Amino acid sequence: MRITKKARNGSSPKRDSNPSVLTEQERLLWRDVEELVASPTKEIAEQIYTQLVMSPLLGSKHVDAGMRVPVKRDFLECVEKNVIKQRPAWRVDVSVVDLERDSVIIMSDHSLFPGGVLKDGPCISVEIKPKCGFLPSSKFIDERNFVKRSATRFQMHQVLKLREQEISELSEYDPLDLFSGSKERIHKAIKDLYTTPQNNFRVFLNGSLILGGLGGGIKRTDAVAGKAFEDILEGIIPAENGLRTTSFIQLVAEAVYCSRVLDGLLEVQKLDNFDIEGAIHAYYNVVCQPCAVCQQLDEARPLHRCSSLHSIHIVESLKIVRDYLIAATAKDCSLMISFRPTKDGAIGSPYNHVYLQSTNQSFNYKVNFIDLDLKPLKKMVDYYELDKKILNCFIQMLEMEHNDGNAKTIDAIETINIKTIKDCKF
Repeated sequence: MRITKKARNGSSPKRDSNPSVLTEQERLLWRDVEELVASPTKEIAEQIYTQLVMSPLLGSKHVDAGMRVPVKRDFLECVEKNVIKQRPAWRVDVSVVDLERDSVIIMSDHSLFPGGVLKDGPCISVEIKPKCGFLPSSKFIDERNFVKRSATRFQMHQVLKLREQEISELSEYDPLDLFSGSKERIHKAIKDLYTTPQNNFRVFLNGSLILGGLGGGIKRTDAVAGKAFEDILEGIIPAENGLRTTSFIQLVAEAVYCSRVLDGLLEVQKLDNFDIEGAIHAYYNVVCQPCAVCQQLDEARPLHRCSSLHSIHIVESLKIVRDYLIAATAKDCSLMISFRPTKDGAIGSPYNHVYLQSTNQSFNYKVNFIDLDLKPLKKMVDYYELDKKILNCFIQMLEMEHNDGNAKTIDAIETINIKTIKDCKF
């Protein structure tokens, strides 16, 4: 249930002649989606965005926009009273339930099959954050940022997170493996995610978390966590001790491979065909402000690449920014795959089937995209600044490796593999 909150010392948004939660520029950006433009709250806007923008792109079979349900004030008061002890203290200090709202959004729990935990046996689900599955090729990428064409955004961001001590080690996960369409590479991707879940891999049994963590996730699946997970799998995958986790990874990889659901996600991600280095200029066209990026460029450098974007029609600028924000949703979303063993002789199931050869088992499975959040227009500046920060950190690391003699040529730097930097010190 998604319930609208407000600042603890604030008031509900005023219902004026233009009650839309979107800014003036955002209403222009999404003018073709009338229901979205008219949305009075963030929650309703995100529901409509999921339903009318993302669902047609990713397939309604895999997208659940939720349902708007009317509620009364006393219900919201009861909810606030019951959940206050479950909320972090800092959140309680900042916001409260908006008791003036007349509806909430009901979402399905996609870690379960419809019918709950008591029907048709156990359900084990995996939540994966695939991240960006392609290397950009935009002509607007600066020559000094050539490494974007050979290292994934995920791998480069890992280096920054390591430097800022958000993580203690680099993940070996490569999104290009997961999106490759190759059964072997998909299997490697799932294994790498299991080994270093961070906040990109979680497993649930009957809706309860059994691997991975909330918030920042966990650093690495150590021997203790691995054994606990292996023991839990005993009631689902009847393999010998020590082999159940291996079979589970095979099961997930097989479902990803057979479903081909990532093919559609990749196409949506590729709506970003200008890269943030190009899209940021279209953003400044949309908000009708002088381009801060152009102002920062060295005067001696030619401006032909970016200056051309400032002479395009506003309709084209709107499309570039809109496509970039849709692609950003696709890069940040999660994939939830739920499994349950099929009963002997069971037929007529509406779900897809996958066969686990190592245990001679068949499973029903379903795939859903979650966290398909609407990205605010103002985030474009944040995306650009983060991109610069990630690139600067990664290029500094490459230069350190080059100076130490680990990369003898520019070509070697351009094709460096993430494994060669795992021991890099900052």
